[in-house]
Amino acid sequence: MLAAALAAALAGGCSRNADSDTHVVVIDHMSMDGDRLLVRGGGQRAQITPDGAIAIDGKALTLNPAQQAAGRAFYVEATGIRRDGAAIGQAGAAMAGQVLSTVAQDLRSGRTDQTEAKVEAQASKLRDQAMQICQRVGALRVAQEKLVAQVPQFQPFANKNLTTGDECRSRS
Repeated sequence: MLAAALAAALAGGCSRNADSDTHVVVIDHMSMDGDRLLVRGGGQRAQITPDGAIAIDGKALTLNPAQQAAGRAFYVEATGIRRDGAAIGQAGAAMAGQVLSTVAQDLRSGRTDQTEAKVEAQASKLRDQAMQICQRVGALRVAQEKLVAQVPQFQPFANKNLTTGDECRSRS
């Protein structure tokens, strides 16, 4: 259990502030550059802005309102994963500190019989947050499918490996 806590802390240490303009990876083929979502696929690069506007290799697509709404929905889900991931990283780092403190206190006092239960209670909170990302991944998959249906030019950027929320939860 302590190893899991330390792994979470290390992952959290690599996270960036969700409000920064730093280039941050969201999912392996997506990243953020300022407020623009960058998506790679098929040797091309797409940009989606918060309002749902889409450009492919620097050329803006002319979108109707439904297409722009699909772009906006995809953007919202992808950036939500980024925010949730950063929050989990920060929570993991905080949890690791709390776990180490608990273990040290319990060892000093000789009362280690409840240490595992205390650590498990902390880990449970982190698991709950991870389930939120699972839900977001499922929502991102749905948003991606709708975006590809509305904007066929986005097909090369679609990640065929996105899981449903249920598949994500079963692996957790």
